[in-house]
Amino acid sequence: MRTFQADIIRDHFVINDNGRKVLVDTGCPLVITEENKNRIHGGCEALDSARSNVSPDIDEFRGLEYFCNHKVLFDYKNAKVIVADANEALSVENPVAEFDLKNVPGRIVFTANIGGMDRGMVFDTGASITDYMSKPIAETGTYFDTIEDFHPNLGKYTVKRYELPVKVGEETLDVPFGVQPADVEPHVRAVGADGVIGVGLYKKYQVLIDLPGKKMILGR
Repeated sequence: MRTFQADIIRDHFVINDNGRKVLVDTGCPLVITEENKNRIHGGCEALDSARSNVSPDIDEFRGLEYFCNHKVLFDYKNAKVIVADANEALSVENPVAEFDLKNVPGRIVFTANIGGMDRGMVFDTGASITDYMSKPIAETGTYFDTIEDFHPNLGKYTVKRYELPVKVGEETLDVPFGVQPADVEPHVRAVGADGVIGVGLYKKYQVLIDLPGKKMILGR
């Protein structure tokens, strides 16, 4: 088991792994580095975007390729990322909800009750500024605000956000969802999801992702 003290930069988890500054992004299926970025479609854009919008000295964009055989605990409150082997015990402090993960390679996909209906969602720690939902669903919520966000393939853009209730165990959260960009929508739909959620969960809960056990557990 390895415990990393994280730098929280623009609400991203950034860790130091043997002298390498690593941005942990569960929405990315791959590990992208300076050495392999030219061999990965969109690799240069992903790494450049991390350096431009998060920290200029990012060495690695660490996605699910690294975590696929592990459990990983994201603890925003204590600024920690804990990585354990599949056979090691790792848990949240006070569990409040558990979700089954769908069998989708390279993505963390689960079902949550949002706006009174079951919605497929991608858990993405790269969604650090806002969460996202397909436009027809997002616009059923209450207008919240308009903000600026960025995406490796889109650059910076403004997005309208709408608040929707999200059921988490016995609790209900009001979470602002941005309208999912049209260029991103097909990729989210392709994995059977309606939207992407990150900051709306991990700022409020410890999030344990057990990829071998296909579980996501939230706790306090």
